[in-house]
Amino acid sequence: MSPVFAVGFGLYLLNLGVGLAAQLRLARFGVWHHLLYFAVFASTAAALFFTREIGLILTVVCLSAFPRARPRTWIHPTLGVLGLVGYLLSLKP
Repeated sequence: MSPVFAVGFGLYLLNLGVGLAAQLRLARFGVWHHLLYFAVFASTAAALFFTREIGLILTVVCLSAFPRARPRTWIHPTLGVLGLVGYLLSLKP
């Protein structure tokens, strides 16, 4: 696993945890969640560019759709899980 891929994947998992906590109303993150989203998007795009893993295209598409998906709707967590699938498809055994 390349370091760029590992950073992107780690940030993605962190953002999923933050999103889950927000969805369950365990915490409020405000602007930090948006800054983390930007870092996740940038690191995932970099991972796609440097590793050329085809599964990451799904993740980038899902991340691109997030600004239009309202929080606390079914589409928001669905995009998160589909983006995770893109990362999981790109993992090498």
